[in-house]
Amino acid sequence: MNFGFIINALGKIAVIIGLFMATSFAWVVYYGEYHVVKPLLISSLFPIVLGIVMVLFTRHRKKNVNMPDRYLIVSVAWLYIGVIGALPFFISGYIPNFVDAFFESVSGFTTTGCTILTDIEALPYSLLFWRSLTHWIGGMGIIVLVIAVFPMFKVSGYQIFSLEASGLLNQKLKPRTTDIAKLLWIIYISITAILVVLLLIGGMNLFESLCHAFGTLGTGGFSTKNASITNYSSFIQYTIAIFMVLSGANFTLYYSLFKGDFKRIFNNSELKFYLLIIGFITLTITLVLFFKNNLGLENSFRHSFFQVASIITTTGYATADYLQWPTQAWILLFLLLFVGGCVGSTSGGIKVIRHLVVLKYLRKHVSNLIHPNALVSVKINKKTVHDHQAQAVIMFIMLYLTIFAAGYVIMSILGLDMQTSLGSVAACLGCVGPGIGTVGPAANFFHIPEFGKITLSILMIVGRLELFTFMIILMPSFWRSN
Repeated sequence: MNFGFIINALGKIAVIIGLFMATSFAWVVYYGEYHVVKPLLISSLFPIVLGIVMVLFTRHRKKNVNMPDRYLIVSVAWLYIGVIGALPFFISGYIPNFVDAFFESVSGFTTTGCTILTDIEALPYSLLFWRSLTHWIGGMGIIVLVIAVFPMFKVSGYQIFSLEASGLLNQKLKPRTTDIAKLLWIIYISITAILVVLLLIGGMNLFESLCHAFGTLGTGGFSTKNASITNYSSFIQYTIAIFMVLSGANFTLYYSLFKGDFKRIFNNSELKFYLLIIGFITLTITLVLFFKNNLGLENSFRHSFFQVASIITTTGYATADYLQWPTQAWILLFLLLFVGGCVGSTSGGIKVIRHLVVLKYLRKHVSNLIHPNALVSVKINKKTVHDHQAQAVIMFIMLYLTIFAAGYVIMSILGLDMQTSLGSVAACLGCVGPGIGTVGPAANFFHIPEFGKITLSILMIVGRLELFTFMIILMPSFWRSN
């Protein structure tokens, strides 16, 4: 194991996080929040100084690295930045319990959006800005790692993305890794800027526009308001819903759009299935709300579309307390907690492409039972998915459900009711945010016991790492081979 290289990489990540954190001083000055100058100064300088020391200390590191080194860096980085990100909340005293501050930070960076805050609006603007900025950093966190670490690894952009896509992406990107990173950052920043302008047009001020744009593009869901998006205009609600859907799509498709390759976008199997799920569930819940709650057609559609977009993209914003809806409606939303967005997006969850592979593989199996001699293949984006790839997807889903079940048992032992246990674990493992029970869209996670918060924090990181990356470093053979 090349620990010199690992420490060097983590040092650079610490510097990046510290510099991002320092941007919060703009709001300290603008809103005159000078009482948080000292906590923010300590919180931002600490990772910068620590990172510089780590880099200088390992400047003569060995250059050769292997895949286990990369796995360890990616896994440790999420715990590492979770601790760093908690410092402003803890040192300022606005979240005096470090476990709570760590939970809030991890929830931000993993773009989960669960919160322990009972009064969000009581926080200073500068801390609210940092809280939302963690979403934006975490949403493109893999690209942050590309820029800060992966160019030193000498790996291709395809290898980076295939770690998340479990080998199913099948979209090899031809430019160099650094070029891909820069282009995707440009796309990410550009879409964020467009959304900020639209939210300004809709009536939000600049601070609110930036924070909600960060939460939308990062599919995180931290709002600056206790009521989330509920009290904003219909224009803003539709705008955020549409951009949540855009953020849940594969970002390599935006690269294709940039290159003018529209055919690959229109022929993308995962994108079509993703939009089909959104359309079908939205229509179903719209009809339920229209006929059972008498909300009116436009209200029924808007609230349905917003909540469906929010949960399938694992964003977590809300315009209504869906637990007050008819049972059929919130059960459909609960099932969406296990879907997730597309691979290569800022969303969490199992991911649409895995569900698509399982459905096609199931159809293949049934076809073989009917016609034993028929040669039936599973294809995604006109490329064959081999049996070992499909089996890897099935194993991923089985592992996901096993971890979910284990988390449910732990939360139940801690004394939480069945709905809250199911909802909290599903929401955190899928990086969604709100769940069901006492952690629904109108509630928070403050009442969860400390051990439960630590458990849920780990589940957020495990979910963000797509399970296998985290599981690999737990294997004894991983350490024996290094």
